[in-house]
Amino acid sequence: MTPSQEKTGGDSGPLFLIDGNNVAYRAFFALPESICTSSGFPTNALYGFCLMVLKILAEHHPSAVIVAWDSPEKTFRHEEFEEYKAQRKPMPDLLSEQWPYFQELSAAFGFVNLAVPGYEADDILATLARQAEAEGRDTIIVTGDRDALQLVGKHVKVMAPTKGVTEVKIYDRAAVEERFGVPPALIPDLIGLKGDTSDNIPGVPGIGEKTAAELLAQFGTLEAVLDHADEVSGAKRRELLKEYRESALLSKRLACLEHDAPIDIKTAEVLPHAPEREKLRELFERFEFFSLLERLESLLPSPLAEGEKGDQAGAGFVPRLFGPGELATLSDLFDWSAIVGAAVDKAGEGSAAERLWLAQPGPGGSVDDYSAYVVAGAEPAGGMGLAAEPAAGMDLGGGTEGILGAFLRGARLACHDFKGVRVLHRLVRQAAHDTYLGAYLLSPGRRDYRLEETLQEAGLPLPVAEPSTLVTRGAVEAAAVVRLAAHQERLLREQGMWDLFTQIELPLTRVLIAMEEAGVHLDCYRLGELAAKIQDQLDELESRIYELAGERFNLGSPQQLGRVLFERLGLPRQRKTKTGYSTDARTLEALRGSHPIVEHLLSHRELSKLMSTYLATLPQAVDPATGRLHTTFHQAATATGRLSSSDPNLQNIPVRTALGAQIRQCFTAEPGYLLVVADYSQIELRVMAYLSGEQTLLESFARGEDIHTRTAAEVFGLSPDQVNGTYRRHAKAVNFGIMYGISAFGLSQTLGIEREEAAAYIERYFERMPKVKAFIEATIALAKAQGYVTTVFGRRRYIPELRSGSFQERSLGERLAVNSVIQGSAADIIKVAMVRCYERLEREFPRARLVLQVHDELVFEAPEAEASSVRDAVVEEMTGAFPMEPPLGVEAGIGPDWLSAK
Repeated sequence: MTPSQEKTGGDSGPLFLIDGNNVAYRAFFALPESICTSSGFPTNALYGFCLMVLKILAEHHPSAVIVAWDSPEKTFRHEEFEEYKAQRKPMPDLLSEQWPYFQELSAAFGFVNLAVPGYEADDILATLARQAEAEGRDTIIVTGDRDALQLVGKHVKVMAPTKGVTEVKIYDRAAVEERFGVPPALIPDLIGLKGDTSDNIPGVPGIGEKTAAELLAQFGTLEAVLDHADEVSGAKRRELLKEYRESALLSKRLACLEHDAPIDIKTAEVLPHAPEREKLRELFERFEFFSLLERLESLLPSPLAEGEKGDQAGAGFVPRLFGPGELATLSDLFDWSAIVGAAVDKAGEGSAAERLWLAQPGPGGSVDDYSAYVVAGAEPAGGMGLAAEPAAGMDLGGGTEGILGAFLRGARLACHDFKGVRVLHRLVRQAAHDTYLGAYLLSPGRRDYRLEETLQEAGLPLPVAEPSTLVTRGAVEAAAVVRLAAHQERLLREQGMWDLFTQIELPLTRVLIAMEEAGVHLDCYRLGELAAKIQDQLDELESRIYELAGERFNLGSPQQLGRVLFERLGLPRQRKTKTGYSTDARTLEALRGSHPIVEHLLSHRELSKLMSTYLATLPQAVDPATGRLHTTFHQAATATGRLSSSDPNLQNIPVRTALGAQIRQCFTAEPGYLLVVADYSQIELRVMAYLSGEQTLLESFARGEDIHTRTAAEVFGLSPDQVNGTYRRHAKAVNFGIMYGISAFGLSQTLGIEREEAAAYIERYFERMPKVKAFIEATIALAKAQGYVTTVFGRRRYIPELRSGSFQERSLGERLAVNSVIQGSAADIIKVAMVRCYERLEREFPRARLVLQVHDELVFEAPEAEASSVRDAVVEEMTGAFPMEPPLGVEAGIGPDWLSAK
């Protein structure tokens, strides 16, 4: 390096020291493993690393960057303490595939890579930080390792990730002391007392972070604490400090970073390298970081001129507030032929009123260049970012709501979580683009689809808003969503999911909104009677359990129950946990038949769960204003595409038990109405038959035969009239087990038979249905080749487990691949059915409504006089949701309650 080398961002910014290993590992575990190239090569850690680098470049303009890496050799810490980091698992296979490219990426950015044999990255950072502090050079260390906080000084800070990859907290001396209760210099002393499980540093057992900080505040250093152990309050604490004195001193030594690592770089001489533009582009294209390419270009210095910066058009933006009388003038403020962004938020803290933000992105769609205006509203909702592209010729006459309605009804809305922006539901039928659902389809394995997280993953981070006004934030958010929608549309089209998005997921949102608003009627009196009956049974079971145990104890305490079962009654001991004997459901099932108390315990648990989950809680969830239960449906919660519900969760009400049937009987129709219940018959088996082309299954469905009886006849060599209940039960387990990739061992456990017999069942099944086996093998092979599977409607699910080095993980991946195609296709079909039924009812039976969806079952509420016609229409729409031969089977019934309508 020479002073003449080109700089990436001027020399006024801080020096950045990055712990490469720490950032890479954090990125790997923070981002879904489904992030990979079209060829299946994993890139989640590399992507997260680039996100962090781009954030640093954009927000901090570093004068130079050094990335430190661990050396593969053992360090002096391993020599001093053999168990140092011994508990850490080997590098995950998916991360090891990416590992060779981190330093290549770092070098292409113009950063200095540095590793020293026998030293950890922390020690390199400590050596460089000490130099920088002595030189008075402002420095920021990027790491999630708490050890590094000991390096914080007047000129040195630590940037630590708090969530994901790019949400961070910067620690100066005051922040360290506020968070940990000790100054930076005492961080090793703190670790000496409390230990560090991440590095297997032992510390002193029983001394936590809070106690350690208090002791250091009282005595000053670790050595002083140990020397004055007799003065510490608490006999047990004094004893531990004396017993583990050497462990504490060793732990402090392990936590102390080495400030004199043998490196030949001086921070005073470090200047930035010029980024290798072509190399970065080549790497980004190789890893398919297309969403980051534009952002990368905006951050790299111009090849023609250095340091030139354009005007910040949005920096001096002052919002204008429009009253109802001025709204008509909005038509002159925007280019209505282009996209206009909007956002809904509260008008102020504690206010029920809302504001609608409208933002016009500047030339080229830049989110840093916009005009924004605010319209006062009055409807409480709780919104997210919105964007609108209105049609021409809107009528702006009338009051505020009429004007806003005219704007929005003539608009194509692009929003984030339209279902959550309830103020718009009566004005707009559905969004033209929902970036929340777009993110879900593109990354179905993610846990978080918040707008900021979604923008970051797309390489379109939300620009920083002016802190003086919330309005600026709203305008920027709206403009950002417009760009995100365009980005998602391109990817959804490329990946073949645009029709799935526009024809199934977006229309379904309107259906779910209507279902949540409608709710379902609950007979609380009948449910109360059932609850009282179950409580009597629980009391009786409890008395019997105490009688069999010979003592009273807390049934809810696993420790007390374990003592009774395995010590007092002497039952065969099963698995042990950290706190004692395991008494979970698997353990009790294994003990079934060994003592009468076990049956009573299992019954008590089943009834207790139903009581706490449904009988005691459902009446409390009824809205007093409507007298109905209003559950919340989640459209982006499962990797297979299935819906889920919460508050309350109605998806898990038992179907096949007598008690579950009694609970369903409490879901009733309003006076003058009846419930229509329609259920797909064996939809997943039908999908498997359709996809595999297995004639045995297809013919059975075409004849209307009982599929489990037919399977029993095929597998066991019987005629249908010879199949009894046991044979049919075994065949049913085989049918569903095959779909879920069950092993011979798993089937033997399910049926209570020998493993060899179960293996013979599976072998005979595939002999009689060879196309099913061929379908399964082809699905797994395709998943391995491309890294994902698709449903019949094109929904993708990525299967990173197939690339694992672990046999168990790969086996799981194979099961997920097959199951995701079948279950995901079934989930898509029922979503199509919901949309079709909803639209048919709107046209022909506007007083009828869809009120519940539970797995493959739809529940409607219809006027008594229309119930039969509604049933026929529903069956027709559900059957036509996905044309196949033989057609989908639908069973439907009518009744005053959910049970009788089945």
